[in-house]
Amino acid sequence: MTGSSGPGDVGIRTATADDYSAIAGLQAAAFADRWSVDAVRRIATLHGAIALLAERAADGTPLGYLLGQVVTDEAEVHSLAVAAAARRQGIGRRLLASFEAMAAALGAASVVLEVAADDPVAVGLYESAGYAVIARRPGYYRIGRAEPVDAEVRRRSLR
Repeated sequence: MTGSSGPGDVGIRTATADDYSAIAGLQAAAFADRWSVDAVRRIATLHGAIALLAERAADGTPLGYLLGQVVTDEAEVHSLAVAAAARRQGIGRRLLASFEAMAAALGAASVVLEVAADDPVAVGLYESAGYAVIARRPGYYRIGRAEPVDAEVRRRSLR
């Protein structure tokens, strides 16, 4: 999805190798389990990978990303984050919708993801986008937390 525009003149495009450092920075700012640039590169270059970057159209400032993958008829969101200053503007929703469209075009019938059960903003996004809880992983998230937090495994059909 190149050149999409929308709220606040934000574009969403396929990320390139030049974007991996910015994605690693956004990821590190959003999550306690920080990924290196090399980790981002490895995920973004997996077979069937989809790497998206949301950026301010006026100056190219990175505002969010989504890393995911299509394997046979199922897609998985590996990570999605939006910069703190750009949250609540629909960027995460647009990244997710772009990913779903690209995954469907590659033959995915559904998308799965994991989300921390104690993250009401992310849970709300996925719930409103039609992702239903299909499993729970007790104590899955531990890094940077005083107490482990469950992961909700969610799925949405694309057909």
